[in-house]
Amino acid sequence: MGRREYAVIVAGLIILSLVIFRENQIDQWRKNPPQHVVPRRLAPKFQLADHRRNIVKLEGLLGRHQIVLIFFDAELGVDGDPRTKSVLESFPALSAAGIKVLAVSTATPYANEQAEEQLGQPIPFSVLTDVDFTNPAPLPAHTAWGRVSETGEPETGLFLIGRDGTVAYGDNGFPIAVTDEDSVLKQLGQGLWPKLN
Repeated sequence: MGRREYAVIVAGLIILSLVIFRENQIDQWRKNPPQHVVPRRLAPKFQLADHRRNIVKLEGLLGRHQIVLIFFDAELGVDGDPRTKSVLESFPALSAAGIKVLAVSTATPYANEQAEEQLGQPIPFSVLTDVDFTNPAPLPAHTAWGRVSETGEPETGLFLIGRDGTVAYGDNGFPIAVTDEDSVLKQLGQGLWPKLN
């Protein structure tokens, strides 16, 4: 046998081994399909006034804390929205775990102050009004976080920002709100940080 025949045999063995490898790989993918990985990017930043008229910059918390960001219903108020009520009830556990909470709505600082008075106790986290006096665009935080409906109305949502300052992003280019809020709020109420996607 000459060199040419050896080369053909070696090439055939290489092709056969590649075909077998690829078929085994496809079988493995069928048995255990690859998990869809949700991309994480830096959280959109904002600076807003809180209910005590202090300017709060999200950027100052990113990379230092795990953050629960709640866009709540201004009509229900911080004392009536189910997300903020749950966080108010479980705040000692959140605080002990080092988790920061920010609540954002279109309610004025005065309305948020009134809600605090109705609670009869200080709200232990920043309740922010979505108006940025340095930016004339309406609802800057709601817009950056994808919480504005097609008709321009603010929407509610709950977001988890990791200690690294990142949040899960969707294909639409906006952060992804938590889908199972009850489960996440229950875990947070126990001082546990939910698994991030």
